[in-house]
Amino acid sequence: MKRRWMLAPLTMLLMAAAPVEAPSFERQLASAASLVDDAKPAEALAILDAMLLASDVPAERGQIESLRSFALARLNRIPEAHKAIEAGIAATPSPSPLLLRQLFLLRAFDGDVPGAAATLQLFAASYPKLLSEVPTEVVTDVMRAIRKDKVKAFELDYSMVVAGWSPADATLADIDWLRLRLVTGLATQGRLDDARPIIDQVLSPVVLVRIGIDRRFQPLWPEIEKRLGPGADIADAAYVAAAKARFDKAPKSLIARLGYAEALNIASREPEALVVSDVAKTADELAALNDREIWIVNLNAMLLADTGRIDAALARLAALNATPMEGRAGLVGTIINEALLAESVDRPQVALAAADAAQAKAADAASGFGKLYLAEVRACSLAQLGRAADAAKAAAPLIAAPTENDDAYLAAMICLGRMDAAATAIVRRLGDTDDRAEMLFQLQPFLIADRQKLREQRQRAGMRALKARPDVKAAFLKAGRDLPAAVAPPR
Repeated sequence: MKRRWMLAPLTMLLMAAAPVEAPSFERQLASAASLVDDAKPAEALAILDAMLLASDVPAERGQIESLRSFALARLNRIPEAHKAIEAGIAATPSPSPLLLRQLFLLRAFDGDVPGAAATLQLFAASYPKLLSEVPTEVVTDVMRAIRKDKVKAFELDYSMVVAGWSPADATLADIDWLRLRLVTGLATQGRLDDARPIIDQVLSPVVLVRIGIDRRFQPLWPEIEKRLGPGADIADAAYVAAAKARFDKAPKSLIARLGYAEALNIASREPEALVVSDVAKTADELAALNDREIWIVNLNAMLLADTGRIDAALARLAALNATPMEGRAGLVGTIINEALLAESVDRPQVALAAADAAQAKAADAASGFGKLYLAEVRACSLAQLGRAADAAKAAAPLIAAPTENDDAYLAAMICLGRMDAAATAIVRRLGDTDDRAEMLFQLQPFLIADRQKLREQRQRAGMRALKARPDVKAAFLKAGRDLPAAVAPPR
């Protein structure tokens, strides 16, 4: 995770510090803070270390340690900075927003995910109006990392939603996905009354559909259908209007632009979404995109593919993926997506070459989860080429760990024609309280219907065949339903 967010001026720290009698102490502390702000952290640290040796007063030592954490962080001495801010906070009865921000960042950067999550909850409870100013990229990294602990993840989601977390560099979809996680957890606990006011804030039609097909929310289905309206037009209009307002407020923000393009795409207004997402044309412009902004190019490529411009779509991703990865971990995802896109539009040779290129460029950065997508690409591409034995061999990592990447495993089983294995995976996912909503959504008629769209055509046919099986049908109906045709969005 990047560490540029610890470079905030330290004036606030001194203003928030507890009053101390000795003016010499205050002058020394102010001098050290100025040195940190002037990019002279080593000189500041020398003063602070001497002050720490000279003081036995807990309040003074807390202020010194807090400021030391900033100097040490700017010297990239993260473990020491982490230890210093912990000591500083321990001696501060009411930590300021700046100190809590520093504690959160240092815990996150030092790999203390539970500690970072707990700090984020404290920040949300103490300073909810300032929560959106905490670096979004680090917040989302921590929220993703804490998912392994269901209890802590639920508690963090609750704190963030109640505090009204809505940073400028997050899309409406990002915020609604957080709400969906929380209301699903509440519904699983039988707390629909607590979930209802949060659902009322949801704008994304995609999230509303997920709520409207999951039996955990069955008492709310009539309300959801009313909000969607015929063909989901009412929800689409509200979502597009909100996303456009966000974009109009910050027209230079590529994240706001991405959110607007996403809303247009969801509303089946692909030509308009293509225009809005058509940015960053040159290599320099692509290289200048940050880790979150690259996804507008990814969306643009998928829109090109969906409108039949396959070569242009692949070229768009290839151009993005040729730019440097430094500081943009998300580029691993777009590199993998290039291979996935080629496979999904029946370009097996291109897909295999893209998978090899992804392996070469992103092997060290890609997670095991991401590498399983490449296994899917190879298995499906080789199957398209009629090389059944090679395809089965390529799928071996997925078969060995079928729950590590559920989507990649299911896609590979369909490609290999192993429909019993695919059905077993679907039934398992429909029985999983965490994965149920996603699996119900993937089986919706408006997504798997046969239509004039090349991308993922074979997968849609496979999903239709699987849904018709008695075992899958029974599990599907136990967990949810098809969204009524009257309110189902056209896709």
